[in-house]
Amino acid sequence: MARVKSVLLVDFDNIFAATGQAFVDTLPQWLLWLSDGALAEGGRRRKFLVKRVYWNSQHDVHRDLFEAAGFETFNCRAHAKTKIAAGKSSADIVMTMDAIDLQHTCKQADEIILLTADSDFVPVVNRLQGAGFQVTTAGKETDPTYELYSAHADSVIHIGALKAAFDYERAKRKWYRLQSAPPEIAPLRLVAERRSMLMGRVRSAMRTEKANGTPLPEQKIQLAADIVMQLGSKTPDQPLPRNKVIRALQAVDGFQTRYGNRVKPWLGQRNFNALMRRISQENPDIEVTPQADKKLRIVCRVRPKGPRTRRGRALTVPEPAPAGDARASAAETQVDVSAAAD
Repeated sequence: MARVKSVLLVDFDNIFAATGQAFVDTLPQWLLWLSDGALAEGGRRRKFLVKRVYWNSQHDVHRDLFEAAGFETFNCRAHAKTKIAAGKSSADIVMTMDAIDLQHTCKQADEIILLTADSDFVPVVNRLQGAGFQVTTAGKETDPTYELYSAHADSVIHIGALKAAFDYERAKRKWYRLQSAPPEIAPLRLVAERRSMLMGRVRSAMRTEKANGTPLPEQKIQLAADIVMQLGSKTPDQPLPRNKVIRALQAVDGFQTRYGNRVKPWLGQRNFNALMRRISQENPDIEVTPQADKKLRIVCRVRPKGPRTRRGRALTVPEPAPAGDARASAAETQVDVSAAAD
């Protein structure tokens, strides 16, 4: 079985703060845990094309250990005096620039692992997914980052699972297997795994529809538009990756990407692009822009709250002109014709 070609970028300060010195002392164990396929697609083992670690100057004492394990190390000392005094570094921006650069220079990779629980990397995750990469991140069970990345990344390593990997040993291979089984992932112990709010609303809507009978095709399109808008509202004005949209739409009853069981794919539309254009007609706040490679750029705009029609278009009601103004008759209350037609 072919290995997953992977890129590993480690936000050392962030992960070290969550795990402690053991993260350094057990480097071979947790790195083997990842190499053996922990949270990899299909449980396949990984081949790391690139391994990089980013840290503040005080952690440069670990350089030899990480370089011996095949890492490129980056000392990301801050330059502003206030940040230096606060013990901060420029690791986030350096790691972000490298991730976007590798998106273009390491196209043979299948996956990029951003080993960080910093929520500032959500736009980076979205950008990498838009380029076709599988993205794995980390998340803390004790704060919202695990749930946040569960809604954005393709897979999430919770801190408890990473700590359990500090004692990892490769299992013995069974005589009838070509290689040992992929590593087990330690269960969430500090808090129960929470479902995303978006999927909770979707399931609630589906239960309501089932109670009222089989939803009509038009109702499914409306529900699909609501799902895409809820998904995009978490990162407004940021492109939504195609695979993330498809995963979210799987909550719609009857949604499928191929013809089967006498059900047309894409909710009756010709293909993914046609479905997105139809959804954009349903909710104009979902902007769909064709790209040169025949793909679509899907962006959700979160507008200021105001009076809206059922299609989401605001009614324009200018303030009345001052008394005695000769233009008062031309400044009567105006209503958008297209909105009124609704």
